[in-house]
Amino acid sequence: MEASPDAPRRTRAALAEIPARLDRLRVTPLRPLTNTREQSPALPPGYLSPAPSPDEFLIQQRGRKRLPVTWSPDIDLKRSAFESTVRTPPKNTPGRNSPPKLGVTLRSTPRKRLLLGDVERVPLTPEKIDFSDISTPQKFKINSPIKVTPPLKRSRLEKVFDGEYKGPLDTALKGLSPTQLIHMIKKITYKHPDIEQEIRREMPAPDLSPLEEKLYYLKSNIFKSLPTTRLTSKTDSPAYSRVAIHLAAFKKCLVEQGKILVDSQHWESVMKYVFLAWSYARSTPVWDNHIHNAHRKQCFKALGNFCMTALKKGSFDKDFIADVEDKLQTMEADSNEVQSCLKYIRGQLRDL
Repeated sequence: MEASPDAPRRTRAALAEIPARLDRLRVTPLRPLTNTREQSPALPPGYLSPAPSPDEFLIQQRGRKRLPVTWSPDIDLKRSAFESTVRTPPKNTPGRNSPPKLGVTLRSTPRKRLLLGDVERVPLTPEKIDFSDISTPQKFKINSPIKVTPPLKRSRLEKVFDGEYKGPLDTALKGLSPTQLIHMIKKITYKHPDIEQEIRREMPAPDLSPLEEKLYYLKSNIFKSLPTTRLTSKTDSPAYSRVAIHLAAFKKCLVEQGKILVDSQHWESVMKYVFLAWSYARSTPVWDNHIHNAHRKQCFKALGNFCMTALKKGSFDKDFIADVEDKLQTMEADSNEVQSCLKYIRGQLRDL
């Protein structure tokens, strides 16, 4: 069979159509779509991704904004500062042109706010608050069978007992404070002046045994706190640091007890207390560092002042003053505070 003259022409036409068909099958590289309607000409519509719905488009618009491709620290700093100052106004705003109301602060969250208007805020105090209209809601009330005790029943505990005490008198006096005893005795002597002279005659001298017991107890605490080992010193700085608090307590008790006796004006008892407390102060440790002996010196100084006050205000006889002079001479070696007392006593003895 012979080839027809049109066969070469058809073959050439088919070969010429191959490049055109290959161009249709060629896939172009994907690029970001700037518009949802923009599609690749080489692919059929809807092949890459379907068109977003209107709701999805709104959600994408509300989302967080992406950083630009060309990022710069300066640009990002300005953008963050701008976003922090500019906030979305809340809903239900009266109008952008209306002046802002007093006492209302715009916030970023679209919540409902109470608009106070142009009323000036006045600070509330307990005196300005009216609690008469405040009542507990019915659903929060508790039906308790226990009733509130009226104030009249509580006043029974505060009532002063005016009846006569029928117990032993000495037992009753033990429960009274020194101030109450003083007030009671003054009241009785004011009503019955003749009893005052009898009370003065029967009044005993102050008992110094409780005062001595306190001094003995505090002094024993000082020696109990000292180190007991033989290899350590009992008068150095480490030993003082262990007993410093007990030395301060001893000095405080000694001074306070002396002041009470001086205020009571029992001058003979004051002199006896001076000699008693001086012996306890003398028995306290003498430290290597002279600065640590400050409590000891302060005790001697306070006792010297008590002695001088008693000598000046008390009326003692010649024998008692001579006995005091002998005792003060033995105390002169401990402290120089007694020199002024000795000088005053010697002057009194010359005048007698």
